[in-house]
Parts: sequence; structure tokens; C-alpha cells
Amino acid sequence: MKKFMLALCLAGCAIGAQAQTLTISDETAGSPDTQAVSINYTAGATDLASFSVRIDYDPAQLTPQTDAAANPNVNGCVADLPASHTGAFTACNNPSAGAIALTVTDQFSGTVLPTTSVGSITFDVAPGLAPGTVSPVEMTFLSATTDTGAALTAGDLALNDGSITVNVPPGQSFFSSNPVPGTTIDFGSAVVGNPTSPDETVTVNNLSTDTAFDITAAAGNFAVGSGSYSLTSPALPATVAASGSVDVDVNCTPLGRGNNTGTFTITTDADNVTTADYPTICTGLSPNVQVPAGPVALSSTVAGADPTANITVTNPQDGFTSTANGVTATAGAGDTEITVTTGGPTNIAPDGSFNFAVSCDSSAEGNFSRTIDFAWTDPVGPGTDSIQVDCTVSDTAPIYNSDPVPGSLLSLATAANTQSAPDGLDINNANTNPAGNDLTISSATASDPVFTVNVINSSFPANVGPDGTDDIEVTCTPPGVGTINGTLTVQTNDPNQPGGGFTYPLSCEGTGDALTTSPAAGGTLNLGTVPPGTTTGEGLISFTNNQIDGSINVDCSVTDTAGVFSFTPDPIQFTIPAGGTESAAFQCTPTDVSSFTADVSCTTPARGTTALDFTVACAGRPLVIPTMSRWGLVVMSLVLLLVAGVAGRRMMA
Repeated sequence: MKKFMLALCLAGCAIGAQAQTLTISDETAGSPDTQAVSINYTAGATDLASFSVRIDYDPAQLTPQTDAAANPNVNGCVADLPASHTGAFTACNNPSAGAIALTVTDQFSGTVLPTTSVGSITFDVAPGLAPGTVSPVEMTFLSATTDTGAALTAGDLALNDGSITVNVPPGQSFFSSNPVPGTTIDFGSAVVGNPTSPDETVTVNNLSTDTAFDITAAAGNFAVGSGSYSLTSPALPATVAASGSVDVDVNCTPLGRGNNTGTFTITTDADNVTTADYPTICTGLSPNVQVPAGPVALSSTVAGADPTANITVTNPQDGFTSTANGVTATAGAGDTEITVTTGGPTNIAPDGSFNFAVSCDSSAEGNFSRTIDFAWTDPVGPGTDSIQVDCTVSDTAPIYNSDPVPGSLLSLATAANTQSAPDGLDINNANTNPAGNDLTISSATASDPVFTVNVINSSFPANVGPDGTDDIEVTCTPPGVGTINGTLTVQTNDPNQPGGGFTYPLSCEGTGDALTTSPAAGGTLNLGTVPPGTTTGEGLISFTNNQIDGSINVDCSVTDTAGVFSFTPDPIQFTIPAGGTESAAFQCTPTDVSSFTADVSCTTPARGTTALDFTVACAGRPLVIPTMSRWGLVVMSLVLLLVAGVAGRRMMA
């Protein structure tokens, strides 16, 4: 090992009262190397007799050597005292990691410390430190005295810190890199057999200022899995100039599925490093196609609908999944009654799936079986799988039949708010095998509550034809004028029944006038008789929309030649929603004792209505003055006589 000494020098000179200075020298050393630091002492008019300081350093970078002769159990003591300083006494200890407590004192009372070097503290510089690394060596004041025994304060003794700087010896090249050797390079993932992208870069630096070195090789190997490295730049050998750098760009081609791990090595002729190793991860992706275990079971009845099934092939994500390209399904060995109806090719992305459909010919009874083979593009493994499909065609299953056939319209009509006459289905079991199973109706329902469904017969033996009578009846009660549509659904045990059951569209028509009025069209609204100049109470012409849905617009004109009628709204125009009623209010103020009329003529697009004409009437009557009867006159005369008598007596008095 090359060694450098970092010396502690203690020197004194008089530059003024209480001008005391301790200085640790700045030194340079290689890595690894040995170096000593010195303490330079400058004394003022009052000379320094002793001092105690704490010296701090980075223990990860510097290690003080043991002074085996003077202090064999303590690192960092002053060593190599010159002959002129034999009167000085030193003591030291290690209060903590990275610290030295150092005391230097004159052994004779009333004297001062020598003014020449008192020795050195030697440090080993840790190997591997990059050139340019500066490792501080710092002092902290503990105590100090003069030759008179007076204590000095921290301000009376100035402390100048030092350091050790790592350098590259002249004429030597020095390798470093970013990332540093030992750092894992994660190339990411790629489909097996394809290179990763983008490239990963290792920047090789030359920390020497005067000597170049060459990158002679860059390659690697895999400890787990398999793969290959590809260097895209630079061309080798490549020279790294003094104080220069070169980018080494590399990618990885995974040859196995999963995490392939290895080591990428850069080889150089640098003085400090010949091989630099970098752990690597290179993830290989490939399809993870999963075909169900099977078998797939199909069943049907002779002459029934051909049964089908979906075989769902998945490509689940497990961290290493890539797209499965060109996935196909083909019918392999077995009975030709089973065929592939949807066989691809298709691409299945990670976490994706695809339904391949198979079918069985149900034209003949029998038990059939066939293998369905799957294949896909896969750079790892066979890329194939298969599943068995079994099919049973039987002639014992019930076969639903109806008159009319499913899909036929059942049309009902009746006056609004009354129940219609029934319409229905004549049902039978169309299986002609006498040993066939009974057809059973499990439910028959309508999609709208306006329809009522009544199941008369629910079980039908095989080989018995229709009997001409309805087995399911449907009626309806429309809530208004117009048509309501619905669906009748019949659920049975027929294995070829559609997924939702056998269905029949339903129609229910409510008949009658879409619009009715009060009074009826052509009628008269009589507002009554009042004295001329007074106004009658309100009378109404009301319009009711009897439709199930759809609004009706009403627009009325009023012809009032005498000008005695008023009405609200004015003009009479409104929209009546389905099931709603709107009214026009009329009043009359006759001008004399006479009869008055106004003509109201309304237009509307409502179906089933005649002309909407109305008459509004009122009359003025004469003012009647009440008269007294004969007995009333007698009573009034007697009252007048009584009043006159009382008045006379008062006057006489």
C-alpha cells in the first residue's frame, strides 16, 4: 500500500498579546493511502503552556493509526515527537467514533511549549474514495493556559481546521461510473425474443486529469433465466479521455418468461478498476393462455335447435403476460356432428378473453364427442391446448308447440275501462315419441298489468296433437281510449326454449270517444236569469281527454253579438294531457230584460269526436217591488193611530 503522512506541526511565534492560533494542515493523499496532518502553533506575547482540543474526522473515510510506542490502546495520539520537543507531554483518548480528545502541555512549570513541531497524527485513507473527495479534520476548543497559569477562553485561542483531499497520482487513470458498480440495472420488460427499449446507459468517467484509459469489453451472463445483452454504442475498444466520459448504451433481449437476472460487466485497463459489475433484471413477457379444462356438454332433442356453447379462452395477467396473437380454434379428432362456429383467429390482450363458439347437429339421435384444438403465437412453450366437447341428442325431450305460433300477435279490444273478451293459445307437445316426456308450463305472464293471463292447462303428454281449445287465455281492461302493447311470456321445460321463454306480442285497444265534454257537444250552458246590470255566477264548459296517452289541443271561438258574456281563459286555448280535464268559465251581465245567447265553436284533432259547438245562454228579469196583503194594511193603520195618540197626549200635557 502506498502511504502518505498527514503531520501535526506545532510552531510558535510572538505576534501580540493573547494572539494564540492552532492550525491543522491541509494535505492530499490517494485512496487507499496513509497521510499525517500537522498542527501549527503561533503564540502571542503571552506564550501558550498547554492546550486541549477535540479533533473530529469522518470515520467512514479516515482511520487514525495507533501510536504503538506511546499509547498502544488509543488511536490518534501525537507520534514522532522531534528531539527539541521532548519536554512536551501529550495525552489522548477516543470519546466517541470519529473523535480524538488531544492534550499537549509543557512538563515544567513556568515554561512554554516548544516552537517547533511536536509530532503528527497519522490517518489511513479509506479505499475507493473518488478523487476530489475532501474529508475534513476539524478542531473544537476544550481548554488552554499560558506560562503564567492563566486560562484562555475559546476566543483567545483561534482554531483553523484542515482536511485531507483525495487525488489521483500523476500518470494514473481513474475509473468511475454512473450508476456506480454494484447498482442494479433494470432493463424493464419485452416480449421474449425481443430487445428492451429504450436502452439503459452506464456513463463511464475518467477522473484522472492527465491519463486516458480504454473500455475493452462490455458483456454479461445470466444466473437465473436466460437472455442476451446488446451493446448499441460505443464501438469497442473505446477510449475514455482524461477528465472525459463515454456513454455505454445497452439493451437486453429476454429469452425466458419472467425475471431473468444476471450481471453486466464493463472491462477496462484503468489503473484503479479493471472490471465493473452491475446486477441486471430483464423481464420476459409471453402469453399466458388458459383454456378451460372441459369437457363442454351440449344436449338437444332430435329436430330441435342445434345446441351451442362458448368456450372462453383467457389470457390472465400474472406480471409477465403479453398479448396472445393469432389465437385459433379448430375441430380436431372426433364426431363431425360437433363443429367450431367461431374459431378466430383473434388476439387476446393481457387480462382479456375471447369466446370461441361450438355447435352440435341435432338432426339425429346419438352421443357425440370431439376434440377442439387451440393454437396461438407464443415464443415460449408449445402455444397449443385442447378441450373435449360432448353432445347428447335425444328424442324424449318435450317440444313446445302452440296455435298461433310464438311471435304471433294476440289482439284484444273493448270499450275503455271494461274487460275484453279472451284470446288465447292452443298448446300441445310436438314430440311424436309416445315415450317422450310431458311438456310442462311453469309460468305464463304478461309484461303490463292491463293484461290478465289465465293458465287453463299446464301439462301436455307427448304425441298428442292440438285439441282446438285454448290452454292459456288473455284478457285486458284498458284504462282509456287508445292502445297498450305488451308481451306474453310462456316458460316451459322444453330444452330448446329461448333464453327468455316463448313470447307473443300483445295489443289491447280501448275504444270510445277520445274527448268528451260537459255539456255534451251541441248542448247549452244556461247561466240563469239576473236583473239587468248584474252578473251571473260562473258556468263551465268542461273537456276531458279519455286517451291512454297523447294530449289534445282545444281551440274555441266565441260569438257574442250582444257583448254581454265574459269567459276565462280568453282566448279559449289549452292542451289537455291524457286523462286530464280542462274547463272554460263563462259569466253574463244582461243589459235589459231580455234573453241573450253566445255561440261557442271549438276545434280539436281528437279522434272519435263530432263538431264541438255549444250555446251559452242567460236572461235579464224585471225588478219586482213587494206589496202588502189586506191584513198588513190593517196592522199598519193601527200602528199609525197608536203613534198619533201618543203624540197628542204629550202635546196636551
